[in-house]
Amino acid sequence: MTTTPDEAQHPARLTEWGPDASDRMARQHMAGGWLRALPTAGVQILGAVASRCETVTRAELGRVLPVEPVDGGRWPAPCWFDLDEDAERVATLDRYAAAHDRGPVRTCADLLDLLVAAGVLWDEDGRIGPVAPVPGVDEVFPVSNAERAEIARLRALAGRLG
Repeated sequence: MTTTPDEAQHPARLTEWGPDASDRMARQHMAGGWLRALPTAGVQILGAVASRCETVTRAELGRVLPVEPVDGGRWPAPCWFDLDEDAERVATLDRYAAAHDRGPVRTCADLLDLLVAAGVLWDEDGRIGPVAPVPGVDEVFPVSNAERAEIARLRALAGRLG
């Protein structure tokens, strides 16, 4: 069975934040299920934005992507290392993308577009920033009961870690 998240309040868009907020965002990424839901490039995008403590441009953010450039840039590069090996996670992320009227997530640009569409990041006037608090995967995407249980486990673990 798949459930749909309740209508959530929109988190605040941050333009500047301190190290404490950056640490809190990193914990919220783990607790919200983002580390399990995203390919490495997505985890890197979230971490790089959070640790910067100010908004970034697409070019600045692109420099930290763990991919080889394609056509002179990292944004058109594949966000998955191996589509076949990650087939289950690819299908899950594509299902999440469909909930926001997005196509399959194959490139780093697709991934950033999904994170913005889901409200985890914002992109305005060439600047990209985070929101606080960071919504969980289950707050922005329709998740199965099994996924919801796994995210609840991650939240409990994050709570124990501080």
